[in-house]
Amino acid sequence: MTGMPEVAPNLPPADLPVDLRRVELLCARLRPEEGVDLEAISWAIGKRHRGEGWDNVLWPIGSLEGRPLVLRVARRTASKDLLGREVTVLRRLRGLGTTLPMGLPRVIATAEDAVVVEWIEGETVAEAGASGRAGAAEDLAAMLATIHSGPAPEVGRNPVRGVPLATRDDAFHSDLARARLVTADADRAAMRWRAGLEAEPWQGRELLLHGDPHPGNVVLPPPATPGPATLIDWGDTTRGDPASDLGGLLLHAPSPALLETYRRRAAWTGVEDDGIWEALQARAWAWATRMALGLSLAYPGGHELGRIGRHLLEGETTGG
Repeated sequence: MTGMPEVAPNLPPADLPVDLRRVELLCARLRPEEGVDLEAISWAIGKRHRGEGWDNVLWPIGSLEGRPLVLRVARRTASKDLLGREVTVLRRLRGLGTTLPMGLPRVIATAEDAVVVEWIEGETVAEAGASGRAGAAEDLAAMLATIHSGPAPEVGRNPVRGVPLATRDDAFHSDLARARLVTADADRAAMRWRAGLEAEPWQGRELLLHGDPHPGNVVLPPPATPGPATLIDWGDTTRGDPASDLGGLLLHAPSPALLETYRRRAAWTGVEDDGIWEALQARAWAWATRMALGLSLAYPGGHELGRIGRHLLEGETTGG
């Protein structure tokens, strides 16, 4: 994955420092996934990381069958459970035996607070610009519909995804004040949030959610190797109201038509009910606004994710 800065701005401090010594120790303690032979790995542990995010550091360690491998290592105590949750869900989804609309990261092996995955070549949808986002948004709508409609494994709860909007009300208004939007944009944001709060809350079964399907977590393959995009970073996966995932979908394209694409593909009980659907759309737009505020505050003006957040806050809806 190229193009975007290796380190996201305003990272929370790491209380689990990741260095070469820790990486080497973790590699010596790896437990392979079923069907994986660790002896087949061509080891080439790098001297420094390949990328760093809010929760994990990505460290190159070699290759398997010609595919580069990275060790994802927790950099914060708070993110340790996220890696375990991610592995649980990826195993379950791969074990379904069905063809998914998008690719998934392949887990090779695990260790304490770390997981080995294949490095995914390509660029994120955020890097690709508007032209690259269009097709991927449709695929993501189908992917989320498929995930939501299937069985939901027992995973830990995410306190800020899939939850009732009322639990995020204070955070929303705090971010809205800090964002210092022009009056028209602030009014639109407040209106969407209020509409979501006033909509009927989620009453269905708790669906399996990705948790954070924003444009930085969808990777498009290189032009020379066409294929489906890959939905990455499953650490925020949880169960609950699908509106938060649909809020992330709307960051790709703020379009009611995109939500209708999702509805046509979804098969959870109640999706065909117009009243349930109308309330879900209102909550989804509220979540999208909440997430856009977060992106605009976390990322500087020159960063694609910051621009995506501001685009939703400043622009009208598209596509119907």
